[in-house]
Amino acid sequence: MIRRSVVLIAVFLTLLTLTCSGRGVRQDTTKADATQAASPDSLVVKVLGESITEKQVLEAINQLVVQRAQNQQITQAQIEQKDTLFYKDALDSLVGTILFKNEAKEKNLVADKAKVEENFQSMKAQYPNEEAFQKALEAQGIKEADLRSKIETNLLCDQILDMIAKDLPPPTDAEIQKFYDENPKYFEAPEQVHAAHIFLRVDQKATPEQKAEIRKKLETIRADIESKKITFAEAAIKNSEDKANAPNGGDLGMVRRGDMLKPIEDAVFGYKPGMLSPVVETQYGYHLVNVIEVQPAGRMPLETVKPKVVTYLQHRALQAATTKHIDDLKVKYKIEVVMSDEEWNKRHAKK
Repeated sequence: MIRRSVVLIAVFLTLLTLTCSGRGVRQDTTKADATQAASPDSLVVKVLGESITEKQVLEAINQLVVQRAQNQQITQAQIEQKDTLFYKDALDSLVGTILFKNEAKEKNLVADKAKVEENFQSMKAQYPNEEAFQKALEAQGIKEADLRSKIETNLLCDQILDMIAKDLPPPTDAEIQKFYDENPKYFEAPEQVHAAHIFLRVDQKATPEQKAEIRKKLETIRADIESKKITFAEAAIKNSEDKANAPNGGDLGMVRRGDMLKPIEDAVFGYKPGMLSPVVETQYGYHLVNVIEVQPAGRMPLETVKPKVVTYLQHRALQAATTKHIDDLKVKYKIEVVMSDEEWNKRHAKK
């Protein structure tokens, strides 16, 4: 999303990286730390008199990698080349943050102190106790005041983004239709089945005789449904031991392949609407499945996906407008380049 890619990464709230459990990310972060220790104060650019150091850029790169890893938007090969691959994105974000802070100051914007504290406490709550939180801060080389300052900057940047977003028109029906028509791969839906089931549990220690008795009970229920002595929903409410779905007549909702145990899946996807499966055995017991509706694989209709398309187009428009806004600010204010792209790549290219 725009706010995370432009602002949260830009502010590089490095405390958040401590919650990441990705092994590959942690390994590469350690490598980057070694580079940072070698040249922590090397200047990369200066913006409005404020310096952006090599260490800050590397921290921003690491935060960007953590975020993309959490969203499964990065490969191991990209992680290995992260210090050069994501250099421009990280630097642009840091520069943009300084420019946004300056704009907020010029517009006399202030961050809501209550929201600053709310965000601070939310981050603090990620740790089991005060000692763990303080150790995390110490490991990152920041104090509570620094963290609050970073959160405040993030909220100020959010206000600038809100001002940019306010002037953007909503996507038109023609734009929505065009995106839908030109990107069919995003709207493919696998085969889905609306099903319901009745479940009778079998204890793992049950004897063959006990299992046979339970199966016979479900066979009798099936026969009563077939002869219309009772509806499937009524039988499920009365007999099913699936406590989550029994009150709803055993309704499982729409399911896809891979959502259920294989024997049940074979029954669900092997029948037409209105058909009742034979008694199905799993390691948990016996099941009777009723197929209510079948939706074949195909393209989801526009009306179904329209809200998501609108949201995506709004985010895309905001991203483009934000990039232009920052570019305009770069023209207005002098950006002093201290370390060239070539020098950065020379220092950080993986050998």
